[in-house]
Amino acid sequence: MFIALYSTKKLKQLKRNLLITGLFLAAGGTFAVIRELQSIAYAPGAVIAAVIVLVTGLVCVAVSRDVLPLKDAYFLMNPSRVSFRMTLVGREQVLQWSDIAAVTASENRVVFTLCNNRQVTMRLTTIPDEHTARHIRASIQLAALEQNVVVNGVAAHAKLQLVS
Repeated sequence: MFIALYSTKKLKQLKRNLLITGLFLAAGGTFAVIRELQSIAYAPGAVIAAVIVLVTGLVCVAVSRDVLPLKDAYFLMNPSRVSFRMTLVGREQVLQWSDIAAVTASENRVVFTLCNNRQVTMRLTTIPDEHTARHIRASIQLAALEQNVVVNGVAAHAKLQLVS
């Protein structure tokens, strides 16, 4: 199961907003740098602040024009692993089902507890569509049960004990 977390329309809207913001910041930063360098009372702190605003604007423009490309935010689950990147600039997580000891799912997040007691948290609040977030949470719970992983403290297949 593969789910792209941002649609093409939302990505275009995000890039348009970044372009507008970047142009505004770059123009304002440029004006502030020129004004500070031409003033009689030279303030190095103000020049540094203006340069930071200018650079931030240029980075926004570069991202909107794909000079600095964004990564795909996605969720991928198959019988051998779960992998996801929840934000466009975040880190990718790849978890093998064989390494997962338990899954704790709540309304806002899914926590994977690995066999080495390390925890990996998937924040569902970063998913733009609430319906998609609920679908992903339910799919993880079902798949974890199929993989014999403990879900919310409940074992997938209880072992039968024979009473003699």
